[in-house]
Amino acid sequence: MAQRSSTAIRYAEAIFGVAHDANTYDDWLRELGEASLLVSDPLAARVLASPAIPRERKAAILEQALPDLSPPVKRFLALLLRRERLPLVPDVLGRLQDLIDRERGLERVRVTTAAPLEAAERALVMARLAARTGWRVQLEEAVDPGLIGGVVAQIGDQIIDGSVRGRLQRLRRALAGD
Repeated sequence: MAQRSSTAIRYAEAIFGVAHDANTYDDWLRELGEASLLVSDPLAARVLASPAIPRERKAAILEQALPDLSPPVKRFLALLLRRERLPLVPDVLGRLQDLIDRERGLERVRVTTAAPLEAAERALVMARLAARTGWRVQLEEAVDPGLIGGVVAQIGDQIIDGSVRGRLQRLRRALAGD
């Protein structure tokens, strides 16, 4: 998991409680995702962070850019705007996603392979990682031809290197006596 501020973590935990009680996990994820895209845009970020632009104008910009947000998400963004913490939205979203995944028994695993996975290979990798973690697994796939072959899986901060490149590096270190 990426490093997140304690403030973003507290916001995400509060939202998680609200979303849990209202059974609106997916709504919060979708809507905060939209807000995250907006505040991550360099031009929008500059405007929303500018002290020269009045808060009321920033609120109007948010309303115009994100008109379909639910009232709870609008209130949350208004709170962040008042506290000048809109840049935290991507971190809040990330932590909220982590909490919801944990609640649903889902582990996101970043898998890097030398070539794109075929359906059967994907199913095998998912089954093996699910057996190893004890969780349902959702793959986030990447391709790095430099791996030569095999798979590198990142589960949280743990890396499982089953790549040919990794095996060659370990063999080279063993032969060198390191």
